[in-house]
Amino acid sequence: MNAALYRPGDSPVHRLAPQVKIVAAVVAVLCVVATPREAYWAFGAYLLAIGAVWAVARTPVGWYAPRVLIELPFVLLAFVLPFTGTGERVDVLGVSVSVSGALAGWNILAKGTLGVLVSLTLAATTAPQDLLAGLGRLRMPAVLVTIATLMLRYAEVVVAEAKRMRVARISRGDDPRFLWQAGATARGVGALFIRSYDRGERVHLAMVSRGWSSVPSPEVSRPVRTGPALVVERLAFAYPDGHQALFGVDLRVERGERVAVLGPNGAGKTTFALHLNGVLGGGSGRIEIAGLPVERANLKEIRRRVGVVFQDPDDQLFLPTVRQDVAFGPTNFGVSGPELAARVEAALAAVGMTEAADRSPLHLSGGQRRRVALATVLACDPEILVLDEPSANLEPVARRELAEVLLGLDTTMLMITHDLPYAAQLCPRSVLVDGGVVVADGPTREILGDAELLARHRLELPYGFRLD
Repeated sequence: MNAALYRPGDSPVHRLAPQVKIVAAVVAVLCVVATPREAYWAFGAYLLAIGAVWAVARTPVGWYAPRVLIELPFVLLAFVLPFTGTGERVDVLGVSVSVSGALAGWNILAKGTLGVLVSLTLAATTAPQDLLAGLGRLRMPAVLVTIATLMLRYAEVVVAEAKRMRVARISRGDDPRFLWQAGATARGVGALFIRSYDRGERVHLAMVSRGWSSVPSPEVSRPVRTGPALVVERLAFAYPDGHQALFGVDLRVERGERVAVLGPNGAGKTTFALHLNGVLGGGSGRIEIAGLPVERANLKEIRRRVGVVFQDPDDQLFLPTVRQDVAFGPTNFGVSGPELAARVEAALAAVGMTEAADRSPLHLSGGQRRRVALATVLACDPEILVLDEPSANLEPVARRELAEVLLGLDTTMLMITHDLPYAAQLCPRSVLVDGGVVVADGPTREILGDAELLARHRLELPYGFRLD
């Protein structure tokens, strides 16, 4: 949202500290609101002052013009009030208008327009991440800054989704400017709402998986680690709509193992992964992470021990800068100060993204976002790393770079994938899941070499790929 309103520049107004601009904008709006509606000269002075700021900021009036349309409903109300108001009436060009209604309309029009112009000026000269930093420096409660941050990021994602949908419609002959396309436009808005809601659900899952709760809790002593890294026994789960996704999964993973969880679409792989740190629950069976049961009383520690990297990095990256995104998880687990800074730096260095620390995730390539998403989990110092389709939508170079990063990590790893060559490259052991149960478990090359087994479960190696 603000990314579309921000107009990059190097003027004195752009360079001004964001907290100063925020305070100035708030004071300006308060002055406008407090000004009596009969003080016409004051509103003219305010408009001249805003114009002077635009001149110093080198932002043309034409840039603001289409963005002021946001106040159109209030403009319409202002023009209706003179005709619908009560009390004394006068004739203007042969039309009877209410004096009090005209003054009320003027009050809404003048103050509303000036307030919008002040807000647009602040947005045009201050980058989104600087606005949020300014709010923090003004000591606004951290929870409110977090809410504002998430709202901004979510708005950007929804706008990007709407643009993609519009391009897809136009490519198939639709043009929303024509009246006969109104039905398609309305259906598109409905689809955007559903997709936005779905995106919000996935972002929430990513937040919860990194320890988010209403209030960050202090860091607690870690329970003693015993037994294998992961034990799953008879895990079964059905979604609220009645769809049974898991029918009794059994799995044991030793510390330091790298295991690929293979299977066709709809096999239950992602549902299984979300159970490992308690994001999903309520089914039957037992899960232990290094001897600690996955249950409500242990969820905070479980989510620190098990880091989940989601398939779509945009679900996992929702803060204005890479550094803030990487710090999100450790902060939820009570890490702060120098230790937090050290964790962030170490995680970014591990994935080769140190130089992108202060950039927006929106401005990174797909491969870079994937590596930053991995860093957000590594910063939590997990004992088990769960990767959901890590190679999805990556170009060959980014795919290779990510593989090199993963091979360099010394941690227990579960890779949920149907990318069989990637599994062969990264994981010595594979587990084949289909129909919500484990149907094969063994060395990756043996499983991938069994063409009949793969065919029975709708898997096959790419044309020309050889295991030798």
